[in-house]
Amino acid sequence: MTGCIWNQLPERFGKWNSVYRFHNRWAKKGVFKLLLAAIAKADADDYKIIDATHIKVHQDACRHPQAAEKRGLGKTKGGRNSKLNACVNGSGKPLFILLRPGNEHEILTAEETLGDVTEKIVLADRGYDSDRLRHQIMKAGGVAIIPGKTNRKSPVFYLPEIGRRRRVVENFFSRIKRHRRINTRYDRLSETYMAFVSLAAIADWVRF
Repeated sequence: MTGCIWNQLPERFGKWNSVYRFHNRWAKKGVFKLLLAAIAKADADDYKIIDATHIKVHQDACRHPQAAEKRGLGKTKGGRNSKLNACVNGSGKPLFILLRPGNEHEILTAEETLGDVTEKIVLADRGYDSDRLRHQIMKAGGVAIIPGKTNRKSPVFYLPEIGRRRRVVENFFSRIKRHRRINTRYDRLSETYMAFVSLAAIADWVRF
């Protein structure tokens, strides 16, 4: 996952167009996403920790007739940007990853990123400080350990000694961003980019 264009793929892998079509076919079918879900389900624990990270989009990835929003592209001060929303377990192993436009706030997709939180301890940073989210987590049978914003008027339940464990999701982002193709988005279609992200997450399960 070095970020090279497809026609520069080393010859030992075969014809680059055949490799691309095979990868694209699996990506559109969601094969890599299903593989990650199967691995994650086998090793769940009591924690669900969420966060989001920005992904710089290369200019070549912006040229496509499909609407930018449908491809997970948003406008920011630094240009086109995507955002990876991730949920990991207590060890920092990925459970679910979602791609959204870079200018979309992560709180909007927090429930989708978390999934089922029954009997789970949910950790997040201040960006997820929302009474509605806390209520949804509690209603589903989970416990939210999320610090309140500095301008919050009413105090919220928070245990710093547990909340500090949310660093593992940031460590996860650091590990997968070592791959050049993850750190910078070169793929025009969200399906092909997320296929590489899923592969990096699966490799993280194997190595970590």
